[in-house]
Amino acid sequence: MGIWFPDNINRGNRVDQLAGDIEHFQLQIKQDVEQAKQHDEQAIEYLNKIIKARGFKTLDELVAEAEKKLSPADRDKFRQMKNDVQHLDDNIKLALNVGSGLLGLGAICGLTSAVLGLLSGRQLVMVGFRMIAIGLLKLITGEVETGLKMLEIVKDLFSELLKGEALVGKAATAFRVLKVVGKVLAVLGVIVDVAVLIWDVVEESKQRDQLRDATKELCVSRLQVRMTQNYARATLFFSSDARATFDYANELQELVTDGDITQARANQRVNDWINRWIPKLKQSIDVITDQSTYEDLVDFDNGRTSWTNEDPKYDYIIDKLKNIKD
Repeated sequence: MGIWFPDNINRGNRVDQLAGDIEHFQLQIKQDVEQAKQHDEQAIEYLNKIIKARGFKTLDELVAEAEKKLSPADRDKFRQMKNDVQHLDDNIKLALNVGSGLLGLGAICGLTSAVLGLLSGRQLVMVGFRMIAIGLLKLITGEVETGLKMLEIVKDLFSELLKGEALVGKAATAFRVLKVVGKVLAVLGVIVDVAVLIWDVVEESKQRDQLRDATKELCVSRLQVRMTQNYARATLFFSSDARATFDYANELQELVTDGDITQARANQRVNDWINRWIPKLKQSIDVITDQSTYEDLVDFDNGRTSWTNEDPKYDYIIDKLKNIKD
């Protein structure tokens, strides 16, 4: 009589659940990227009005004002990022233009060089977050070369701007594209069909091992995709706040044009607005870590009473990410 492995049903359900999580997070990433783009397009409309009202002909002229005030190191980072990414994707270029416009606005409204440096670094990180999100979407849709190029560039960016967070970019270069069709998953080169269970001692033990391997692989991938979804959400909030900033600055500029307030007063209000915003940007960046993402997923699983008996622990997942080869 063959040996039956009843937990294979739980294992199969867990594999299916993890794949469903990844698919759901990917959909959220796509939605967040699309919404962020909409905010950016609206932000550019406000920015163009400000550029004209302040006597500049182009965005580049406005940005030049910021570059004059940035330190040489911050200016070099900004220019390198701009040169490396602006031709990769229209969405990335749009995000970079919004961030550049913020720097220009801050410069003409009197932000100090130190504050401009902080704003520059944090908006570049947000562009990097957007690149990771779009890079993943490119991989999913088959644009592998473009997606990997984005992730490689952002890895280098993070190694410079986010000391200690280079692992994020490194891990991102190893996303595995999971083909999810019903209950059939291509994982580690093995096709696992959890809808068809063959109760044979050899097949049962083989299936058990396959499902265990699939669970480990999917848990690693799920952490990466969840972190990317967090990045996408952070950039969505950034784009929303940037749009609101340009909207506010434009309203003040209209008051200046109408003679209701002075330019100096309008500049000071924008200056104060951005100074209050910058610490929030740092917080939104710092809160996204591999540890916090793992704990969030544990809480997520506990809340729905998932079968997690054979899920890999945090240290295993991080070791797998650290050992990813470039």
